[in-house]
Amino acid sequence: MNKMKILYITPLRGGIGHWSRCLIEELDKLADITIVTFKRKRKEDVTKPFTRVTDDFILEVINPERPHHIIEYNNKKSLEDLVRLTDKIKPDCVYFVMWAGRQITWFLKDYSNMLNKKNISIVLTLHEAYPQILQEGDIKLFTDAYAYADHIVVLTDDALSDLRRAGITIPISIILHGNYHAMNKNKVDDREARAIISKHLSVKINDKTRVILFFGFIRDYKGLIYLIRAAPYVLEKTPTTLFIAAGSLELAENPSQYRKEIQRLDLERKFLLFPEFVKDYILMESLYKAADVVVYPYVGVSQSGVMFTALGMKRPVIISELGSFIRKLEKEGVILTSKPKDPISIAEKILYLLEREEERKELAERAYRILENEYNWEIIAREYHNIFKNLTMKS
Repeated sequence: MNKMKILYITPLRGGIGHWSRCLIEELDKLADITIVTFKRKRKEDVTKPFTRVTDDFILEVINPERPHHIIEYNNKKSLEDLVRLTDKIKPDCVYFVMWAGRQITWFLKDYSNMLNKKNISIVLTLHEAYPQILQEGDIKLFTDAYAYADHIVVLTDDALSDLRRAGITIPISIILHGNYHAMNKNKVDDREARAIISKHLSVKINDKTRVILFFGFIRDYKGLIYLIRAAPYVLEKTPTTLFIAAGSLELAENPSQYRKEIQRLDLERKFLLFPEFVKDYILMESLYKAADVVVYPYVGVSQSGVMFTALGMKRPVIISELGSFIRKLEKEGVILTSKPKDPISIAEKILYLLEREEERKELAERAYRILENEYNWEIIAREYHNIFKNLTMKS
């Protein structure tokens, strides 16, 4: 029996690229997958366009010659190219991985409409149904872009509720975010990781140093400012603690506020800001492995790939008590939560874990086991395959 043909459209870098890499690895066993990706996502791509996959984690599964680099924002010819490719491949179903980017909504809407006319089903996965930072007209803009989909997949109950409140009646499934255990290559142990970070950040991290890590793109809704404000409360009781925040400021609304707050609180030697996208794999793993606790003090969140990465690295996680997926993980004993926008609550949870080494280890190990079983990519791929298959049978 021939495998069904799926045209899979996704970013192939950053968090969604990692997510798609894990899903494609399993979907490749079930279907004939043709991958389409994007030439432009970040501002830097205007002068240096993305033309090939360079992320080592993604390259484990996706040969750099395999993707079709087609879609360019604000380029109607790109849409025409994709339609021609679709006509050539004749997929049974198109699968579009969507993020909350305003610049892509026109493309999705026009392409989906064309697919409807060709009687080809399209399935969307929305990593965020709507932007975390809403602008006037965003609900209508995104809702209109989803109008021609045959099936929508979201990662949380909250996202499903948001879509229903917006008036979307299309069938919607919830499929959980998978684990990122595959990112833990064990290239370094904890001691080696601390030596690497010490050298890279020009700071001495010894066995007595307690390290708190924030990792990921830095934007207002990620709440880094509240972790900075929590630091003095932690340092008052545990002065050997070192805070590290690593992540790109490229999309930050007010990038200077973090250094200003660090200076205002006299934390220059205790709160290190590494404001860059971490491309080097050894450095990325070392940042996680050097940490005693990883903290995500979010103000708003729909899901968090970097949180799943931390859990895959067997690091205990504290995250703001926001959203259904966090409540589910907390109930399962996978994470600890703090109150959003509350530096004292964040500090109290950090101190709680720093004072209980065995409990930190148990939390991390329990999280790893639960995610390995319940957030398994093989199961997730089968759920997607069933959606594709059911739509194909109806068409």
